[in-house]
Amino acid sequence: MATKTELIDGIQMLINESRRIGARFTDDEWAMAADEAGWTNKQVLAHVAAIGGIVVPMVGGMASAPAGTDLGANVNIDAMNAQLVGQRADKSIAALVSELETSYGGVIGYLRAAPDELLERRVTIGGFRDMPVGDLLMQMVVMHGIAHIYHAASRI
Repeated sequence: MATKTELIDGIQMLINESRRIGARFTDDEWAMAADEAGWTNKQVLAHVAAIGGIVVPMVGGMASAPAGTDLGANVNIDAMNAQLVGQRADKSIAALVSELETSYGGVIGYLRAAPDELLERRVTIGGFRDMPVGDLLMQMVVMHGIAHIYHAASRI
């Protein structure tokens, strides 16, 4: 199971690398297509920034859900992502990086205070079945965010 330290270190890496590419890309590079789904690099950054703001409530839902509940059963992930990215369409890159730093910094603070038992709790969300919360966070937050940031950065 992913430990608090591993999660915190991974989230800090996500913040650091987002800061780094936030300073490196030109406006034209931010406007470039980021992936096959049609998002631009800026939209990818907006997506990653937005996810940081929903992690703590998501973990709260995981902690309180009855055993066997599929927490992703009633979530339209495409619609949710479109809404989260759309809400950030007018933000500057600096504002997106600042939001990302703040929201994921909040996740780090939450994790530091969370009981170890929370990360051990087994939950199901979508295709992730009966996994410890710590491992879900590593995959759904850390690895997901870093993969997006890396993918965008690797195209330039």
